Amino acid sequence: MSENITNILKNITSRPGIYKFLDSKSKIIYIGKALNLKKRISSYFSNPNSSIKTTKLVQNINDIQTIITKNEEEALILENTLIKESKPKYNILLRDDKSYPYILINSSHIYPSIKFFRGQRKDSKGLFFGPYTQVNHVRYMLNLVQKIFKIRSCDDTYFANRKKPCLQYQINRCDAPCVNKITTSSYNLLVKNALKFLQGKNDSLIKSYSKTMMNLSHDKKYEEASEIRDKIQAIRSLTSTKSIINCQKNIDIITISSSENYHCIDVFLVRDMINLGNKTFDFKSTDSQTDVIESFINQYYLDNIPPEKIILTSQFININPLQNVLLQKYKKRVNLIYPTRKPFKNWFELCQINTSERLKITLSSKFKSNIFACLNKDIAKKNIIENAVCFDVSHLSGSNTQGSSVWFSSSGPDKSKYRRYNLNNIKKSDDYSAMNHIIKRRLSKLCQEDLLPELIVVDGGKGQITQAKNILNDLGIIDIILLGVVKGDKRLTKNDRVLDINFNDITLSLSNFSLTLLQKIRNEAHRFALTGQRNKAIKRQFESKLDSIPGIGKVRKLELLKYFGGIQGVLKSSVEDLTKAPGINSQLAKIIYKHLHLE
Repeated sequence: MSENITNILKNITSRPGIYKFLDSKSKIIYIGKALNLKKRISSYFSNPNSSIKTTKLVQNINDIQTIITKNEEEALILENTLIKESKPKYNILLRDDKSYPYILINSSHIYPSIKFFRGQRKDSKGLFFGPYTQVNHVRYMLNLVQKIFKIRSCDDTYFANRKKPCLQYQINRCDAPCVNKITTSSYNLLVKNALKFLQGKNDSLIKSYSKTMMNLSHDKKYEEASEIRDKIQAIRSLTSTKSIINCQKNIDIITISSSENYHCIDVFLVRDMINLGNKTFDFKSTDSQTDVIESFINQYYLDNIPPEKIILTSQFININPLQNVLLQKYKKRVNLIYPTRKPFKNWFELCQINTSERLKITLSSKFKSNIFACLNKDIAKKNIIENAVCFDVSHLSGSNTQGSSVWFSSSGPDKSKYRRYNLNNIKKSDDYSAMNHIIKRRLSKLCQEDLLPELIVVDGGKGQITQAKNILNDLGIIDIILLGVVKGDKRLTKNDRVLDINFNDITLSLSNFSLTLLQKIRNEAHRFALTGQRNKAIKRQFESKLDSIPGIGKVRKLELLKYFGGIQGVLKSSVEDLTKAPGINSQLAKIIYKHLHLE
């Protein structure tokens, strides 16, 4: 797995949506959907039992793109649309016999029927609704449509041979057009209303039904009015999640997400009520976000025909000139809309999440090759930072003090250069002396090896920085950047401060990426020291227990530790395992186990 893919997997969202796999030529080779994008995409790279074709697909993945959707159903619809448009190679190679279910209203008959459908759509006439991700969703919708609108579900052959109404009529799920219990015009009106319902046009349907109910009540046809009332209640009780494609014929949604001088812009397109996904654009610019988006929009619609509506970030203010330009160029009015009210606000928020996620992945990938890129820009004066060392001291209530030194190169942590230091001779809780000791030992060694880093980071403030300054002066080391990362108020990361060699607070002058990197380096040094300190405490605790076991002298203790590879091996051993060690019989093994586990 490439470094780029590894980094993308770390940063990818767990939301529902679709994913695109791209090859080295930036060509889409596979499109899929997922309820959890992170889990689904990661599975391609973690399953050792994948098929040959899937393995081949994974080997050709050079980049991954995602589009977040509101739910799995929207993801399915978008997936189908994009597959038809792009025809990715591996969607053909990896396809199976399964097709997604639809609802079909068959228009080939004078009395249209409603059916569950799965298969080749080109072989059937009528209107399709779907696809649906789950069969039970289709069954539920079919049941609801038959209950409210009483449309037949039988085959045409069965319909043609009926002499009397079937059970569906008896349970009030069909108006029995097969035996002329309803006129053609009345039946077609039911079909028309069912179509509105399936298209999500419930407001107009309820309005029409409400008018009919009032007229029936006025004519004292209370039983019929009551039936219409029940239909209205059934429609209102349905909680449906409307998507963009169900609500607008043609619309563009433009979002922007920026960090420093890097800007990601997405244009989400809906045409003829079909979600076509997004077009992506990346820019490097020192201009403000508002200037970037304004410039982009002016240029983009010089080459792309605008839809009826364009939703823009509210930060973009000067819309009148753009409207006039579009009117003159395309001879039509284009409505520019700010996402300040529903449903535009909800749509925009979802699209904005997509752009923000894309920026996060893009930037993390760009700076992965050199993790010090932002830090060099923020603080490097003479020497470009290529390596950094960080020091930390950890102890438990003043005991088991442990020092650590961790090393970061431009590609990330280099654990081969990590070091731990026992500080038994250092006075308890004297962090300054401990810090002085480990810095002196490590830097002295690095001087001998001519491997000095360009950056030194200490976990702490003025006191720890002072110790590092003194060591640098004593060793005659110059032109090294020295920083201290101070834990914030209430030990909250967001309150952390960074001090330079002169104790100046430079936190505000650092980018988010620089600050996050320094915190990461500090946290890694602390983790490494803490792990060593805890292991040391555990080792002492249990080694002292070994000393107190009757029959275990110095020789047998060393034999036990040697045989099991240390105290942890002894602790994990059963009584049977212990008997296998040199000089340990079954009775002594039971005594050892009892002392270590049952006391």
